[in-house]
Amino acid sequence: IAVKCNPEPSFLSMLAAMGSNFDCASRAEIEYVLSLGISPERIVFANPCKPESDIIFAEKVGVNLTTYDSEDEVYKIKKHHPKCELLLRIKPMNDGNARCPMGPKYGALPEEIEPLLRIAQASRLTVSGVSFHIGSGDADSNAYLGAIAAAKQVFETADKFGMSKMNVLDIGGGFTSGHQFTTAATAVKSALQQHFSNEPELTIIAEPGRFFAETAFTLATTIIGKRVRGDLREYWINDGLYGSMNCVLYD
Repeated sequence: IAVKCNPEPSFLSMLAAMGSNFDCASRAEIEYVLSLGISPERIVFANPCKPESDIIFAEKVGVNLTTYDSEDEVYKIKKHHPKCELLLRIKPMNDGNARCPMGPKYGALPEEIEPLLRIAQASRLTVSGVSFHIGSGDADSNAYLGAIAAAKQVFETADKFGMSKMNVLDIGGGFTSGHQFTTAATAVKSALQQHFSNEPELTIIAEPGRFFAETAFTLATTIIGKRVRGDLREYWINDGLYGSMNCVLYD
């Protein structure tokens, strides 16, 4: 799961005990997961644009799987963590109207995929697979069909180039609970059967942090002030949009 969904210690520890692995987007998140006694082999450094200092740290602590979507990232990883395996993050061409789409910021465009595979190959880095993220919250499940088909094309391109056989597909997160999850899971299963049924050793990564976190907690706050203006009663609480309710703005 993505640590950012809810980094509460007991929540992450419970998921770790149940076998979950972790998507970390920063050095701070990696440090936090490691502090819970979770091994670095269970971490994906899922940020395609990392500071060099974070790459150096990942090498030091043994986090050996990360994402990339640019030539510059390849150069940084080659310099500081050449044993790290890579996942090429691709841009979904349909974000399914997700409340928080990821496509505009991250992911290689179709015309960038071959050059990015070539430069990783020339740098003698191992590209182990493909990742994508449709976006967070209530995305149209049909968006997964196109993204998984595009990922299969990347696998085939890598084979054509004589690269090491890819064996990882990271389908991202943002799954919500309820019927939306069932619908998305059905679409994902159908697309995987259609495009990856001939890949028996494929490892599939999903990051359903929201699915686990959104119904597991109740937020308790304190009323710290109040005001009456005519018929209007106003209350202030000790939390808000720039605290626990940040998702109201961004998700």
